[in-house]
Amino acid sequence: MFDNLRARMALALLPRKANGQVLNPTSVLSSLTPGVPVYTGMSVRKATRDGYKMSVYVYRCVRIIVQAASAIPWVIQDMDGELIPNHPLGEVLRNPNPNFSGQDMMELLIAHSQLVGNALWMPVMVNGKPKEFWPVMPDLVRPIPSDVPGEWLAGWKVYNRGGAESELPPETFIHFMQLDPGNLFWGTSPLLAAARTIDTDNEAQDTQKVSMQNRANPDGVFTHESIMNPEQFEEARRQIRENFLQKSKRREPWVLGAGAKWQQMSMTPIEMDFIASRLANKRDIAAAFGISPIFLGDLEQSSYNNMVEARKALYEDVIIPLLDDVKSTLNLTIAPMYGDIVISYDTSKVAALRPDFSAKVDQAQKLWGMGVPFLQINERLEMGFEQFPGWASGYLPMQLVPTGSTPQPKPIEDEPEDEPDEDDEKAIPSGLAAAVPWLEEVRDRVKQIELSGLPKKCMAPQDWEDAYANGPPHWAVDLTPSLFAQEFVTEMADRKMKSVLEIGCGNGRDSIFFARAGLDVTAIDVAEGAVKLAKENAEEAEVEIDFHVGNAESLPFEDKQFGAMFSLSVLHATDLAKSIPEVARVLQRHGIAFIYYYADTQWADGTEEGNLRINDYLDLVRASGFEVLSVYGEREEEFDEYGERHLVVVSLLRKE
Repeated sequence: MFDNLRARMALALLPRKANGQVLNPTSVLSSLTPGVPVYTGMSVRKATRDGYKMSVYVYRCVRIIVQAASAIPWVIQDMDGELIPNHPLGEVLRNPNPNFSGQDMMELLIAHSQLVGNALWMPVMVNGKPKEFWPVMPDLVRPIPSDVPGEWLAGWKVYNRGGAESELPPETFIHFMQLDPGNLFWGTSPLLAAARTIDTDNEAQDTQKVSMQNRANPDGVFTHESIMNPEQFEEARRQIRENFLQKSKRREPWVLGAGAKWQQMSMTPIEMDFIASRLANKRDIAAAFGISPIFLGDLEQSSYNNMVEARKALYEDVIIPLLDDVKSTLNLTIAPMYGDIVISYDTSKVAALRPDFSAKVDQAQKLWGMGVPFLQINERLEMGFEQFPGWASGYLPMQLVPTGSTPQPKPIEDEPEDEPDEDDEKAIPSGLAAAVPWLEEVRDRVKQIELSGLPKKCMAPQDWEDAYANGPPHWAVDLTPSLFAQEFVTEMADRKMKSVLEIGCGNGRDSIFFARAGLDVTAIDVAEGAVKLAKENAEEAEVEIDFHVGNAESLPFEDKQFGAMFSLSVLHATDLAKSIPEVARVLQRHGIAFIYYYADTQWADGTEEGNLRINDYLDLVRASGFEVLSVYGEREEEFDEYGERHLVVVSLLRKE
């Protein structure tokens, strides 16, 4: 009934005899005799009597493991790891029979595995599927290795009440076994490994008990001056026992006659080291079961942090590996009856395995200080926070670079310029006058491109000025540098560039960030009100920035003046056929440009403006002498607080 994978694997790996017969797996995998029941020296009765009930250390070890492991619920999943609710097998595991709960069954399974290394369940089958599970005492069952090629077990020998014996087929029981490398059919237990230490500790306690019954006096002898005959000797023994060993007379004065004397014997080193030896026994027993001695009352290294780590180690080193063994056996024997399912367990509610939330907060704070958006922090650390406005943005503190009397970082040198190639038509001539014919040529190439979908209406300088007339507009309120600016600084550092031009500086937030990073910054905006506001913010931040009022369609700078250009959400409001070639003109050869623009804008009332296709934009920048390093577009899914949403295009360009 059960698909015995182990037997089939062994059969496939074994060689065949010359006559074509297959070797019996048990003949090479085990020294046990096929057809003979496998016996063991440790029974549940003996392990319980001499270990679980006799030793407080064994009891505590087994009880801790049993309680922790049996409290973890079992679940049924599909092959992708998704939970299957209300699966019939899950219900059987929760309520295996009328007399035992699922936790009861697991308690017995884990206890038997720790005491004797073997546990068995007997499934009650209905229509080829288990309807009930019942626990079986390992003392009453023994496996019988098979002598038939390709068959692992011949069956089970069962010892019934009254001493009667019977043999049952292999599928009668599900066998959970702790590994015994010398016996593939019957397991061993931690208790058996610690048996000598447990016996030693029990003997030590018995010795101590006798000592306490003797009023804790060390060994000694009574001597008499005269020689006693046997009758006198027995009478002396009787009087000593009656007068000095009874509990009610332990503190009464001694009365000795006939010249009797008491001679005390010295204590042995073992007696004097009783406490230390018991502590060593305790630690050995804890080691055999894999748990920390802290659980057994060893307070020598006890602290709150040590206890927390001990609880965590209990699950990681003992409970989870133990449950993995049970899980593997159930998935080998039971799961195939139900098709594509996986029997597993759920540790999500185990407090010891949950990461310390305060530690998560500390990690989150460090990541936040590095500019990582809270959205990514929440997902990475599984903190469970719900979405809030702005959680997808990363921020860096304004004090990243020391200012004032503190020395400023040394500016990064620009990449050395290559000499212009005389045959390179796209190389920018030196000198503004010589550049005019080249610029006209570039604009002629741009005009020849069919720029379908370009916005027909651009914002005039006065439109921008009006936006600042009654104070900063909504886009010029926040002084937190953009995430794109932070990434652009890294890009410039990698390329060893130091000079940057920002087109459309607004309130100066990104220009100030560039200056704090040690760059030579020039900023321009078409609105005089924006430049005035940016200057005030720069002065307050104590950074030097070269501000200008000017139009991106006609930049007031020399050609090849800057190593980099940064423009965030501005150039879509200009005539791109003029502003893009201007950007190319003022950049040095191999200079880089970051351009973030809106390909279109939609409003909540249904109106829409602009429809610049990405392909048209790419044709434009290439015709202007740029190599496209990276580009992507993304449609914003929701309207912002101002009732707008955009098709955003982000590109990084390199001047050829």
